[in-house]
Amino acid sequence: MRIRPRQSYLLIGLIAVLSIASGFAAYRHLHEPLVHSVSDETKSVSEAVKSLSSHVTQAVTIRLAQRDITSAFHKRRLNFVILGTQEDEGTTDSIILAHVDLDRRLATLISIPRDSWVLIPGHGFQKINAAYAFGGAKLAGQVVATVLGAHVDATIAVDPVGAKQIVDAMGGLNINVEHDMGYDDNYGNLHIHLRKGEQFLNGGQVLEYMRFRHDVESDCGRMRRQQQVLHEIARELGAPQNWTKIPRLVSLMRKDVKTTLNDAQMQALIELYRGVPADNVRTLTLPGRADFVGDVSVVLIDDWWARIIGRVVCSPNDPPQGVLLIANATGVPNVSQIAVSALRGGGWNVQSAIDEPTKARSTIVGDAVVAESLALAFTDFARRPGNQTVLELGADAQPKI
Repeated sequence: MRIRPRQSYLLIGLIAVLSIASGFAAYRHLHEPLVHSVSDETKSVSEAVKSLSSHVTQAVTIRLAQRDITSAFHKRRLNFVILGTQEDEGTTDSIILAHVDLDRRLATLISIPRDSWVLIPGHGFQKINAAYAFGGAKLAGQVVATVLGAHVDATIAVDPVGAKQIVDAMGGLNINVEHDMGYDDNYGNLHIHLRKGEQFLNGGQVLEYMRFRHDVESDCGRMRRQQQVLHEIARELGAPQNWTKIPRLVSLMRKDVKTTLNDAQMQALIELYRGVPADNVRTLTLPGRADFVGDVSVVLIDDWWARIIGRVVCSPNDPPQGVLLIANATGVPNVSQIAVSALRGGGWNVQSAIDEPTKARSTIVGDAVVAESLALAFTDFARRPGNQTVLELGADAQPKI
């Protein structure tokens, strides 16, 4: 079977959300008046005034953007489905549900393995990447919404034809390559040769890095590398010296992006998220395991955890802000990371996570409002009183991976 090139389309989706509406925001900021020094003696004072002016301008811009967001979306928490399409096959190579918290200027990106075995309405059980072939972005968005039990406000479908040019237009990216990567597929015209270490990669090399999946991590590693590159892109686009590149990125992308977002909505998102810190973008991947259905290689996602992640991340309502502790008593290392990522991604105030001896059953401890809200999300968990709110994950919450 021919192995087709695998590219990370998430990065293009990010640039689309940030810049497709003509680059007006960046242009306007670059033409905002600056405070200039009037003499060498007043240079330090002028610099201080300039810095203060910049902070005030940013604060005013954010407030204006938040007002525009209200009129553009009429809600404060949104869910977008970002699809990286393969037009030659009619399928999707990358599937992301992005939850956007407009008040906190946060974004949480949930990666869904493209080989996830799911029910596609009218077509039975198939790999989730086939939904786009059967019904375009609309059907793909519906399937994602069903898997996570979340409402989808808009879709962004990206044709990756210009991926390499877009990365090059950004001037490349600084990437820490975790290990040597070597792979050659002459039939599929795929050649990857990267050395371990932090280095500056051009567009072609970045795509090689994101396409590589021939190690023990397989597709999980590919999705992790997508997320790593996403953080680097967010950091680069957030730097004022790079705002001049946005119009060029826009021109490269216009033909490669299809979205249900209108111009007013995209403009409002641009204004609100311009310069947002990279730490405000969180990522997680749905838990699942590689398996076979007949002779077909698939990923069987953990339906229970998928629904939990959908409830706590994608809720239209803000969670209570009481302090929450997570205790991992599942007997499986790192399970608490899934819960921490999901809850923090949904705006919950998770203070810390600890490991405890294995317990058979999961329990929600506490009498505060946050414990009551947790019980609405984790409906199968037992309850017991306590002064501190604790989400105690027992063996019954072990992910099926």
